[in-house]
Amino acid sequence: MIVLACRSEDSEPVAVEQAEASPARARVTTSDDKNLGVLLAEIVDSRACQYLRNTYRALHGVQNPDVVAGTLWIRECAIESDGTNVTVRLAGDGWEWLHQKKEEAEAHFAVQQYIKFQVAATIRGTIDVSYAPNPKLVTVQFTPSGQPAVQFQPIGNVSVDEQGIWASIVGSVESVVSESPSQQAQQEVQKQGAQSFVSMLDQGVTITVDACTGQVRAGFGKSPEVTTPKPSAAKPSSAPIVVHQGGLLVFGPETVGEQMTVVVDVSSGTVHIDVACRAQADKLADAFRRGAPLPALKTLASGDVTSSARLRVADGHCPVAVIAQARTPAAKFSWKREPPAPSGEPLIECPKRTAPSRGN
Repeated sequence: MIVLACRSEDSEPVAVEQAEASPARARVTTSDDKNLGVLLAEIVDSRACQYLRNTYRALHGVQNPDVVAGTLWIRECAIESDGTNVTVRLAGDGWEWLHQKKEEAEAHFAVQQYIKFQVAATIRGTIDVSYAPNPKLVTVQFTPSGQPAVQFQPIGNVSVDEQGIWASIVGSVESVVSESPSQQAQQEVQKQGAQSFVSMLDQGVTITVDACTGQVRAGFGKSPEVTTPKPSAAKPSSAPIVVHQGGLLVFGPETVGEQMTVVVDVSSGTVHIDVACRAQADKLADAFRRGAPLPALKTLASGDVTSSARLRVADGHCPVAVIAQARTPAAKFSWKREPPAPSGEPLIECPKRTAPSRGN
């Protein structure tokens, strides 16, 4: 398993599995051989972006980081290496629910909507590599050398609920007031969005590859020291997800294989779940970010869920995305896939792993 990671405060890391510790094992690190670090930096340079580009990542809420409240659509990725120094450039679009009230002098405004944005970031850092022969795991740790450089720009207008004195005089005084409530809200969103994105990037980018199976996972956040991986089907989305009416959240893509089941558990409200080919999800996401009418969606599985449901996908001809929309003012839920994502090509030949026997 290859892990590409950097600093972390909390660990949302998207689809990165925590593993149980083993007692002891031999380790080889780049401190033993710096040329090994250079070699693996070049491997990361050439391959890492294929696991990040054109993917949908969960964004934690600005006010409540314990829940997922938005989607980041990574559309561009580039990685350059110079020895063990690595520069990562990411760009994409996203949206996140923002519900905030602010009072400043006699100006009162509230923002309660999905904020859509474009973002680009450059992260510079170094990598360190270690290898654990048992169970065949390579750990590549990417550590930022400074704060990520982030350009964040909201898309469209930020609606505000103007109250108090400004509501009655804004029309006549706006020409002599430096900023309207809408402008204040736009600037607040821009500031918070940039801070939120910097915080997410500061957690790092983690890519894991099981050397024995070729199974790949990628996401933001630093993985703990990893040994034998646990099946991903046993772990739902790592944080509760909240989607609000009029918005949508997208996750994936997922490789179906022979078949997969999306298991949904709802704790409040009603959520509508669609499972569709990534190309269909891309069209939907692009229309939503532009504020255009949403196109009709060709789904492989769908349903309204108020408690729990299992949506089975038997057609594996395309990578699929999971799309969530609220049927009530808000819906809180979690989801997971069963079985785990199919493996890729093994990097090395390993003895077959067997499950421990159970007594009768």
